[in-house]
Order: sequence, then C-alpha cells, then structure tokens
Amino acid sequence: MSRLNSQILRLRFAHHLIRALALACAIAGSAQAPLARADDAEQAKFFEERVRPLLVQRCYECHSTEAKELRGGLMLDSRSGWQKGGDQGPAVVPGKPQASLLVKAIEYRDEELQMPPKGKLADAEIEVFKKWVESGAFDPREAVPPPKKREINIEEGKQQWAFQPLRRVEPPAVQNTSWPRNSIDRFILARLEERQLVPTAEADRRALARRVSLDLTGLPPSVEEIEAFLADQSPDAYDKLLDRLLASPHYGERWGRHWLDLARFAESHGFEHDYDRPFTFHYRD
Repeated sequence: MSRLNSQILRLRFAHHLIRALALACAIAGSAQAPLARADDAEQAKFFEERVRPLLVQRCYECHSTEAKELRGGLMLDSRSGWQKGGDQGPAVVPGKPQASLLVKAIEYRDEELQMPPKGKLADAEIEVFKKWVESGAFDPREAVPPPKKREINIEEGKQQWAFQPLRRVEPPAVQNTSWPRNSIDRFILARLEERQLVPTAEADRRALARRVSLDLTGLPPSVEEIEAFLADQSPDAYDKLLDRLLASPHYGERWGRHWLDLARFAESHGFEHDYDRPFTFHYRD
C-alpha cells in the first residue's frame, strides 16, 4: 500500500511539474512577443532609412524593372528579386554576409564580379549592406510586375511616312518668289515664312569655301586653296572644290572619328571585360 501511495505522489508531482513548465513557457512567450515586434520595427526603420536609399541610388539603374538593360538577370527592387537572384544564383544569404554574392560584389573581392562597375561604394555604404544582411536581410518590398511590353502594330506602323509609296508633291506657294532656286528651296522657304522668318544673306565665295572645308574635313582651307577657288570663275568651280575635298584623306579622317568615338580607338575593349578588338587598326589607320 505504501508503494502505491508513493507512485501516486510521484505522478502528482510530475503532473504539477508539467503544468508549471507549460505556464512558464506561456509567460516567456508573451514576454518575448513585444521584443520581437520591437526588433522588426527597428529593422524596418534601418531598411527604409539606410538600405532602400542605397539600393535606389546605387543598384536600380542596372538591377530593377526600370533598368534600360537588366544586368546579370538580377533584380534588386523586391525581396523576391534578390532571393531568386540572377545568373549566378541568390544574391543574399540572410545572416551570412561573407556567403552573399551581393556583399562579395560590392567589396570587389572578385575581379569578375564587381558592383557597381563604375566605382566601388564607400566603406560606410558597404557596412550598411553587410549589417543589413547580417541582421537577416529584412525586406518588406513585394515584387513589382514588369512593365508591359508594347506590342507591335503592323498596320499602324505602315502609316509611318517612311513606308508610304513615293508620290509627286507640288511645292508649296511662297511669298518671296525670287529666293528659291529650285523646288526644295520652296519647301524650306514656306516653313520659314510660316514662322515669320527670312533667309539669311547668301555667303560670299570666300566664306563658302571655308564653310564647306570645315564641314567635310574639319580643317580650314589654306590661303592658296581659297585664292585658287576665288580665281576659278568657271560654272563648275564649286563642284570641283567639293570633289577635291571629298577625295582628301582628311575627309575620311574626319568622318572616321565619328565611328571611332563610338567603337573605341584601342586594340582592346578596356572596360569590365578587357577583350581584344583584332581589327580596330583597319579603321583607325
């Protein structure tokens, strides 16, 4: 009988102990809830005041729905964007800055992965991103649907002037009938008169030679070239001047510059990926 009473006492003690533990857990849970909410509020404040402005200023140009050209397939204007990541995988591993591609890129730890490519962030800006990732990468932003691509309307496009069949158009009537030398002049003069403008005075032969030389070669004519043009009173003197300038190597040099300014002058690309340009010298030379 005493053994039975002993077992009953042990069972009652275990029952009370379980109840006490359950009550303690409930009290602890209720006490921690406000702390969790307070922590979320702090993280939200940090994100909105420190992280989001940096993302907008430093990242959105290449990594958002508004980017003209999305780089690396990575979107940083939503939480799901960095979670999914780009061509190399998720950009952020919450709680692990050193394992996050985003941190690796902004720290310039890899020559092949450096963001932003135009220049490294300031140390203080890098620390903001590292602190954000280390604290769990709190991000309240929802994914923004990409803008709808404009569909091509073939029938509407056919109405564009460049696709209209050629047709004869009568030159417009003008008030100053003595100025036009041909039909094209009448179109020009009609638009000038519509705006109550008058053509400027005609350039003399010396000014004409200088203007056409600068236009075609980028260089002023020499004194001898001007004198030769002024002395040539033949009807085709201007045509001969044009032919000489078009045959000049300086004509090719001037207009080649426009191409080279875009395509670069050097034998290599010289930017993020310094690959060779094996045939550049043909154009440059």
